[in-house]
Amino acid sequence: MQHSQLNRTKLELLAPAKDFISARNAILCGADAVFIGGPAFGARADATNKIEDIKKVCTLAHRFGVKVHVTLNTLLYDEELKRAQEIIYELADAGIDVLIVQDLSVFSFDIPKGIELHASTQCCIDTVEKLKFYESLGVTQVVLPREFTYDKIREFHEACPKVRLEAFILGALCVGVSGICHISDYLKGRSANRGSCAQICRLPMQLFHNGKEIAVGHLLSLKDNNLSDHIAELVSAGVTSFKIEGRLKDKNYVGNTTAYVSSKLDSFISDHQDYKRASYGKSSISFKADINKTFNRGFTDGLFTDNKKALPFALTPKFLGPKIGKVISVKRKGKESELVLSLSGKYRLNKGDGLTYIKEQNPSRTNSVNVSERVPTVEGFRINSITEQDNKTAVVNVFGSLMLKSGTIVYKNYDAEFEKSLDAKNSAVRAVSYKLECRVQHKEGSIYTLILNVTDESMNCAVESLDFEFNPELGIISEEKLLSTLSKRLDEYSLLEGVTLEGELDKLSLRLSAVNELRRKVLSKCLEHDRVNSESLFIPFKFEQSSEPLKYPKEKVDSRLVLNSVAKRLYEVCGTKVGLEDNAADNLEKNSVMVCKFCLINEYGTCSKQGGKVSGYTLGVSGKTFKIKVDCKNCFMHIVKE
Repeated sequence: MQHSQLNRTKLELLAPAKDFISARNAILCGADAVFIGGPAFGARADATNKIEDIKKVCTLAHRFGVKVHVTLNTLLYDEELKRAQEIIYELADAGIDVLIVQDLSVFSFDIPKGIELHASTQCCIDTVEKLKFYESLGVTQVVLPREFTYDKIREFHEACPKVRLEAFILGALCVGVSGICHISDYLKGRSANRGSCAQICRLPMQLFHNGKEIAVGHLLSLKDNNLSDHIAELVSAGVTSFKIEGRLKDKNYVGNTTAYVSSKLDSFISDHQDYKRASYGKSSISFKADINKTFNRGFTDGLFTDNKKALPFALTPKFLGPKIGKVISVKRKGKESELVLSLSGKYRLNKGDGLTYIKEQNPSRTNSVNVSERVPTVEGFRINSITEQDNKTAVVNVFGSLMLKSGTIVYKNYDAEFEKSLDAKNSAVRAVSYKLECRVQHKEGSIYTLILNVTDESMNCAVESLDFEFNPELGIISEEKLLSTLSKRLDEYSLLEGVTLEGELDKLSLRLSAVNELRRKVLSKCLEHDRVNSESLFIPFKFEQSSEPLKYPKEKVDSRLVLNSVAKRLYEVCGTKVGLEDNAADNLEKNSVMVCKFCLINEYGTCSKQGGKVSGYTLGVSGKTFKIKVDCKNCFMHIVKE
């Protein structure tokens, strides 16, 4: 499969969007691309959007050369294939640039020109052989597994240098390998491969060794991913698309994280002139981006750096926020509680701030059968007013009765002033600059031509002209009025850099309204675009027409990953059997409900590489008990149903 030569110098910041409002925030804050759910079949079932809303996103995004990726990355049933194809046609009409896909059947669909297919992380492309298989299918970009290290990414890039690599740079981490995590489906009937993950990994659970409990808590809950300090390494390894996780997050989270990563990319590019951003249009941010002030579970780079000990945060999957101090005293004052706090660092409190603390469970519940009654919880309250505050202490008032012990550590997970700055009008603006040339030239006799030529910062050009008859009785437009008319922007997303006037301006006997209409026409032609890809880089593999069928790099594929007859047939055409056999190797894969790079034995016991024993471990979660099996050679933990 031959691809068009891809521009390796363009770096893409790919931001999440739950809806149009979030997408707009991402675009204005500097995204080079956004990914958003369509009407159905996206890996976040609670983040769907109507076609007309997708079209609105495309219209805005394409003003800045921003690509719109739409998720169609769930496994499909036979009865859904027709609707999936219809949705693809509708999305094409809306102007999308990319489909992110998982189900193999999609590669037999009719993909309209101008749309690329990207392989979702749900495809679990974890080997070079799989990468080459998807390259042969025509995929132009692959979403890498979160657990990849620098060396693994580099290996992929060197094996298939024409396939763009997309890596998660910020946001929540799945502890399980994406695409082969079945624990939600097994326990709750909600499949992660169908967009309905119940986030079992965030629940409290128990770890046992030979029947004895050795740990309790949110044992599989990981910190959030943050590779923003590793941009240079990621680029060196071959990554060109940097993805922020968070398609269920609100617009302020999207705006803040996008602005933060955008500034990091710009800083890298300022030191590495061989690279540039994939989109255009300057973003101006009136707030100071701070990823510590919006939802996070603490940050880690542990998967990329292969530091497993830096991954978990078993205390809570909720957002605690940064530590701001301790409780000195609490007393009731009418309908409020008055708290005296000692402050640490340079934190300043404001009315409306949200504070949190960790509430330990009642010691009498230590042996409770319900594990949720045995783990600490995160509680919180809002500041109603502040009586006094200096660098060391603050006296704040809270509605209702609040019982807190002296010495309780207090955190801040809602910064009212920061959220206000994110919500402010024009907190983020973005505009494409352009230059306009105006010329009046003689055509023949008394006929002249007004020519408007516009070139924007990305070198998009447009020309429009209007013939008119010179008639001095109509009056000549003065240069001052002409400049005033031509200096009007198309809208808030455009920025005029300058106007050049040339030719026989003293012959311009036209109505100003005609000049204004021509100005709007040429600006629309230059600045508004149907889609970013003029022609698709995606060239589909034709299964029926190929004399040499593709070879899928595994002899067998888990039947849980093949839900329709078309995908089954394609796997079989590629020499792969759908369904695992009853033997030791297959049984491990067949009975695994989760596969993880993070290992509970390494965290709470002793790894076999340090001489520890790895047998006898079980995990209790949501009323079920699972065996823990380990593949120490490849450093994977399997959670296996009994």
